[in-house]
Amino acid sequence: MPCAGGSRQNLYIKYMDRKELLTKFYVDKDYSGLKQILSESDAADELDILARIFIEEKDYLSAANIYDKTGMRYEYGRCLLLSGNLEETRHIWRSIKEDTPATLWGKSLLEFINLYVVNIPSFFQIRAFLEVDLDALLCANLITYCENIANGAHLFAQNNPESYKFIGRVFVNNKYFELAELFLKKAKDVCYIDPEVHFLLAKCYLHKKDIKHAKDALKICLDKGYGYYPAKKLLKEISS
Repeated sequence: MPCAGGSRQNLYIKYMDRKELLTKFYVDKDYSGLKQILSESDAADELDILARIFIEEKDYLSAANIYDKTGMRYEYGRCLLLSGNLEETRHIWRSIKEDTPATLWGKSLLEFINLYVVNIPSFFQIRAFLEVDLDALLCANLITYCENIANGAHLFAQNNPESYKFIGRVFVNNKYFELAELFLKKAKDVCYIDPEVHFLLAKCYLHKKDIKHAKDALKICLDKGYGYYPAKKLLKEISS
């Protein structure tokens, strides 16, 4: 007698290690195939991948349901935040008794969104979460949330001077070049020796077809970065 569909899926997962699953997710981006494979799973780490697929597809509530069932309260609240449900996110995160870098960051993030900041995140919390969450909120089209977070850049910078670069890089990657330039110029004032700041600024200049300033920024990048390859490649492209 042939196996039932669910049994076949479970057998497939059994012989596929986590590295293969992550490769299919991050490299192959085989979301439809993974959803078929993981839909019958009851393993928390595999359901986490399934939830991440839903997040990539902007199906935040389906991801939230998975995290709720697996007891991953912080991730559950984050998905609700990405769906625009600020109050329910606050309720979920407040219910978490254990203080971790993620939960402390989340509670502070809500303060920035509400424009009433009491707790500034630590250096490592900003490094780990600011860029990832700002990008996710921007992809979720929660523009007001993003504006409020970005407007607190000077507060983030008190504990992590790279904050301006993190915010600027998110805006470059999402093609908000004018906004990116504002934050990257502040980043340049704080971290002039950081080659990536000049490289990102060059992208902003190229967007407005300012080739001269783009070349100047790339040359500074190469000087500070000792042959920073992306800058070398881009400079060669615009010089030819």
